[in-house]
Amino acid sequence: MKKLKLFLILFFGYAILTIIMTYPVVFRFSSHFMCDGGDGFQNVWNMWWMKKSLMAGTHPYYTNLLHYPAGITLLFQTLNPFNGLISIPFQFFFKMEEVYNLVVLFSFVMSGVSMYYLVDYLLDRKLPAFVAGIVFTFCPFHFAHGLGHLQLIAMEWIPLYVLYLLKTYQEDRKINAILTALFWVLNSLCSWYYMIYCFVFTVIFVIFYMIKCGRKIIDNGFLKRLGMAILIFSVVMSPILMPMLYTKITQDFTGEHNPEIWSADLESFFVPSGISTWGRRWFSGIWKDWTGNTAENSNYLGYIVLILSVYAVIKDRRCHLWAVAGFIFFVMALGPYLHVGGKQFSIPLPYLLFHRYIPFIAFTGVPERFDIMLKLCMSVLVGYGIINLNEIILSAFKNQMRSRSITTMRWGATTVKIVFNGILALLIGLEYLAIPYVTTKIEVPSFYRQMAKDTEHYGVIDIPSRSVTLYMATIHQKSLVGGYVSRPSLKALSFLDQTPIISTLMRGKPAPPSKLAQTLATSVFADFNIRYIITHNDQHLQFLEDILQLPVVHRADGITVYDCH
Repeated sequence: MKKLKLFLILFFGYAILTIIMTYPVVFRFSSHFMCDGGDGFQNVWNMWWMKKSLMAGTHPYYTNLLHYPAGITLLFQTLNPFNGLISIPFQFFFKMEEVYNLVVLFSFVMSGVSMYYLVDYLLDRKLPAFVAGIVFTFCPFHFAHGLGHLQLIAMEWIPLYVLYLLKTYQEDRKINAILTALFWVLNSLCSWYYMIYCFVFTVIFVIFYMIKCGRKIIDNGFLKRLGMAILIFSVVMSPILMPMLYTKITQDFTGEHNPEIWSADLESFFVPSGISTWGRRWFSGIWKDWTGNTAENSNYLGYIVLILSVYAVIKDRRCHLWAVAGFIFFVMALGPYLHVGGKQFSIPLPYLLFHRYIPFIAFTGVPERFDIMLKLCMSVLVGYGIINLNEIILSAFKNQMRSRSITTMRWGATTVKIVFNGILALLIGLEYLAIPYVTTKIEVPSFYRQMAKDTEHYGVIDIPSRSVTLYMATIHQKSLVGGYVSRPSLKALSFLDQTPIISTLMRGKPAPPSKLAQTLATSVFADFNIRYIITHNDQHLQFLEDILQLPVVHRADGITVYDCH
């Protein structure tokens, strides 16, 4: 009962802070999405598809609702099935805006809660653990990827994985190994990046304790328990990982990132980025020169967090693991070559070797995202730093209060701790402030809802193909020719490249002569059962109306719809 009470206190405590730190979301909860106009709508489709596929009894990792008519594998899509699964009950009762926002808010609340449990286990101190949760969940990484990377803001299971890895080392209980595997699985079902980061942290952890403790790591049975966790993880994840491996070997994919572009700029750790309230106001002249974009270069450490972390490393020997791991993740986030002020220097960094010789590292392609593991380590270090400062402050306070009663001293000491930790939490929150939180309101053209009422199944060409096109697909629920996919295969793209008319509309290929174009269009649209072409600009107006002479059935709400039958 005490554990449940503590969890509820933590949950509602971080929930209140989340409402404050994500202002003005609480006033736009039902009308806006907590994302910008980019990748967030891909994740709206992901949640909708998870429900639709499971309700229909089809495989969630393959769909023909995208890249119709052949369909496409979603093994390399940022599907984040965990978020999709927890969203399913809510999709029956709430609007997609509300469902999406609930998942985002859940990640903020639970990331704080899980970091609290990790630091409280290490320190057995409630207030520093709570502040550590604030550092982790409200760090710039979280806000920045809140622009649309639902898979990356789901970082709530990383601290719990680390917690049970520690317990697996320190306690001879099989349940800890099982829970280590469970939280590794949950991280994998949120993001493949987090699956890899958990593995990298585990390697660092094992090597660190082998160097520090020698044979003790073997004699205490840790490696056996860790092997058990790895085995459980492998068995549970093999139905997804094995097809991924086979598909990767047998097919070529596009969309992989260039790590030289998506590396963390050294300045980005010390200057607030465009996601920050202060960065937007005062530092745009600096961060606008960094490579990548705002979602990927928001690595600001915060000077209060940095000072507390450095102080902890200097004062407390227990911090060595977190200092070493944090430094390694910091270096990895810098990418293959050093970037400073938007300029790349020909100074090779360790990531270059990993990228060249370790396949699963190469497939990620965005080294900046290692920053979340640096933030995890620094959150722990902040907890250690606060404990050491608390002792100094309380010692000074007791010296001043020696003449008072024991009861007065106890109440006074408690008050001092609460005030001191509260001030630190407030200052950290102010330094990490990112309000107003980015939200987007989407007006759905009436024609999409009209299509949803049509029970017949057919294909639709919706151009230009953007992330928001996927959101519209959740409204009309028809198959899209093409569609925004994280890692499309060349096999899937070949249909768009090689099919006449479609290649002109979707890939910019030259149009056939007029009479031939009309003949080909009639054949292609009939053969593949393509009913409508929806355009959002006038780019293809002459081709569709003058050459193909397709009738317009709707021209309003910013779209033009052509009937292909």
